[in-house]
Amino acid sequence: MQVSSISFNPAFGTRNELKGVIYVKPLKNGKTQEGIINHALKELESAEYDKTDILYMKSMGINPPFQSGKEAVEYLKNKNIPIKYGKFSDSKVHACLAKDETGERTVMINAKYKDSKSMPEILATAEAIVHETGHAKDEDTTNSIQRELDNLSLNVLTHRSFEKQYPKVFEGCNSFFFKEGVSLYPKLFFEYGIDKTGLKERVADKYGHMQAGDYKHPASKLANEIKELGTV
Repeated sequence: MQVSSISFNPAFGTRNELKGVIYVKPLKNGKTQEGIINHALKELESAEYDKTDILYMKSMGINPPFQSGKEAVEYLKNKNIPIKYGKFSDSKVHACLAKDETGERTVMINAKYKDSKSMPEILATAEAIVHETGHAKDEDTTNSIQRELDNLSLNVLTHRSFEKQYPKVFEGCNSFFFKEGVSLYPKLFFEYGIDKTGLKERVADKYGHMQAGDYKHPASKLANEIKELGTV
């Protein structure tokens, strides 16, 4: 992996509103960072996805790449995909799946969270990791709205598992990591109206420039509706 900047395609990672190339400079993990990552992986491994929640996702045409947090952690270990912190050219990006010029994949977490030892931030880190692991599993080089929906479902399923394990852990959280990631998508997927207007508008705002689906992620009705919003 390059010691300088790694460029990555917007297909990889938790995206922001920018449509151009984003750059991330990897940092060397210290003892603190390794401790946070290992704790996040341990929490992710314990995340059990509710079968009813998975069926609900599928009813919307969304296909979670993993059926549990443990599956995601096992995939990372089996594929020897490292997790590092990095400085992003856009501070709003929480995480990404980056590739160096040799094709090696790395889950990158925004360096502004590299010293976050609080339980809510560690759980948020676990949710960011599982999203990027979903992108790693599909090995898709094509951007699409459906691809994002499938991987966003992992954030939501993991978060809802954490809420059951730790009922009050997120009370009072107001960090950007929480408000624009951890707490946002569970509300949009589950709490707002049957027509999912909030979810459609949010995803269209961030990913509406992408095609609705691709050869590995055929577009659902929801993805097509989001695409229509994104072209308005």
